[in-house]
Amino acid sequence: MTTATRIDLGRGAWMIDDGVVRLHEWGSDRSYLLPVEPTGAVTIGSSDTCSLQLTDPSGCLSRQHARLVREGTRWLARDLGSTNGMRLDGTRRPKGLLEPGCELGLGGITLIAESPRLIALHGFLARILGWDRSRGEAVDFAVRAVRFAATQRAALALCGSGDLVPIARGLHRYAMGDEWPFVLCDPRRRASAAGAALANYTTGMAAFRAAAGGSMCVRSKRLPRDFAELITILRDPSSHVQLIICGPRPPDRTELVSAPIEIPALSTRPHEVDRIIDEYAHDAAAALRSSVPFTKVDRDWVRRHSATSLPEIEKGATRIVALREAGNIAQAAALLGMCHTSLGEWIGRRRLPMGDLE
Repeated sequence: MTTATRIDLGRGAWMIDDGVVRLHEWGSDRSYLLPVEPTGAVTIGSSDTCSLQLTDPSGCLSRQHARLVREGTRWLARDLGSTNGMRLDGTRRPKGLLEPGCELGLGGITLIAESPRLIALHGFLARILGWDRSRGEAVDFAVRAVRFAATQRAALALCGSGDLVPIARGLHRYAMGDEWPFVLCDPRRRASAAGAALANYTTGMAAFRAAAGGSMCVRSKRLPRDFAELITILRDPSSHVQLIICGPRPPDRTELVSAPIEIPALSTRPHEVDRIIDEYAHDAAAALRSSVPFTKVDRDWVRRHSATSLPEIEKGATRIVALREAGNIAQAAALLGMCHTSLGEWIGRRRLPMGDLE
């Protein structure tokens, strides 16, 4: 087996490590599937003899620029003596193994190595940032920011209006998985009781200990008093906690944070609201293991009563799915892990699209 350089950016909390299945062209909607055969190979260049022929407006792509071959369960990229060389994560290299999120630069084109889990993360980021072609580069920058934050022990900043904590939690779910803890550190909010749907801690150190192996989220306007101590510990090589900072603007400490992810207001995306609702409903059905269809009536109800923000859409779609699955308020509340009184009060302020529930 050929010895290859592995592009390892520190591998802090970057847990997306399943096999690469396709290459996504930066800032576009173009993707290229890789062969599934164990001995598959792909030649990339501008020539029509290449198995993956690309058009490079800069003219810097060689006719036969690079070749991908299987290296165990991974793909090995090798430069074929191209004029301008091959770049992996911005560094010129003759060869290297592709990891999910790795950026393969060939001439003036950048290809992102994508695995099924990275494709899902990319899809979630497109959901919160926009699916228009004009948003393609912003989504790819966001994928880079998430990966950089994880591998370089940097904080990840989410910027926008309203409560961004539910979006941070969704991002954690796609980047790490629900088996790892997600906790909030908000000193103005009461510490959570055991078993709470979202655990909150009033000090940074308590939140750090609870978030071991996962993510802790803070609001930029409500930082804990021991934030400086927290940052020192987060930089320790033995630390495995991803810090996510939410607020209207990036934190002042620019040396701490990777490129911020700017979340546009939902009011700028009226034509995408139905799709956003459907995707949150799909997530809810998967989480609640529901097979009950989410109907057009349900979608219209969420748009009318619970579509002021992404978190409100998520809340409305999830509760409708739970109510459809359970058939009554008490069982729906149990599915959601919330008090049935709270769910009943929420329902009481709205007219549900499914008839009377008890």
